[in-house]
Amino acid sequence: MTYIPKSQIKSHQFTSGAEWYYVKNNSSYIGDYFILSNGKAYTGATPNNSPNDEITKKIPLQSPQSKMDYMPSSPLAVEYADNWDGYTFEQQKQNIQDIEIYGILTDTDYNLIRSRPQYIPSTPTLENFKEGLFKRYFVTKINQFEYIEINQETYDNIVTKNSVWMWEDYIPFSLNWYIKGDIDRTFNNNVGAIFLAEKEINRKGLEDYLSKNFLEYFEYPEANNLTTNGGELITQTGIDYVGPYHINKIQGPMVGSNHTLTSHHRLLYKRFYISQVVDVLNQEGVIETGESQNIEYRASISPNRSSNGGGY
Repeated sequence: MTYIPKSQIKSHQFTSGAEWYYVKNNSSYIGDYFILSNGKAYTGATPNNSPNDEITKKIPLQSPQSKMDYMPSSPLAVEYADNWDGYTFEQQKQNIQDIEIYGILTDTDYNLIRSRPQYIPSTPTLENFKEGLFKRYFVTKINQFEYIEINQETYDNIVTKNSVWMWEDYIPFSLNWYIKGDIDRTFNNNVGAIFLAEKEINRKGLEDYLSKNFLEYFEYPEANNLTTNGGELITQTGIDYVGPYHINKIQGPMVGSNHTLTSHHRLLYKRFYISQVVDVLNQEGVIETGESQNIEYRASISPNRSSNGGGY
């Protein structure tokens, strides 16, 4: 990050989660952060504590009907400052009188504020699982590399240029998402669907927004009393797993011969992941190598591997 004067930084802030969200993928952020004078916030106690990923404190927009309550005298009118972009930030405040004057000068009717897309993902139905796929809908901002997963209703409003919506600020697109069948083919089909979508809108970053979870919503074929001698399953910390396991329809492979109501850990199919040993700090602040694994999905896998959703 380029040099920023200390006078423009509110440093050493902390959030315990469900407050600030990564701009790149909308996931909740926990930890130290700092805020700049322009209202933008980044991870790390200061700009010198990397990584400095941008985070945002999002306040969902109200529906057009509920905006009837947004009169200029309301504290919520601070959302409609001239630099408003659909979100409000902790430091983005203006005097209510200023907002009223702004509304008069710009002939702004606060009762007619147009809607922006919000994160409302579609989820597969029972019929979708029978078909083996369903449609997912997204928008990306025209002037920013920002993705939002939306539902079909929002998608249709943006596509049809509904005047109630800020459709001109967004590029809508959809993709087929595979959720059943051969697990290797499903994995590669979803990788390909993301690639084609990025090509269609001429932008990258969709797979990162989806956390490279190419098997999201996949329905695993259930099985019990399975055993692995190693090389096919890993724990969620990247350690090779040896021992009994079973396959749950929703969770996939799990520790133990059978599914029980007591807590037991998920396992991951090794062939779908890249794991990398990372350095971590112990409680005394000393670097320890090999104590943790950074795990993420592979970009693709060999289509020649046969699988029924379990091990080899």
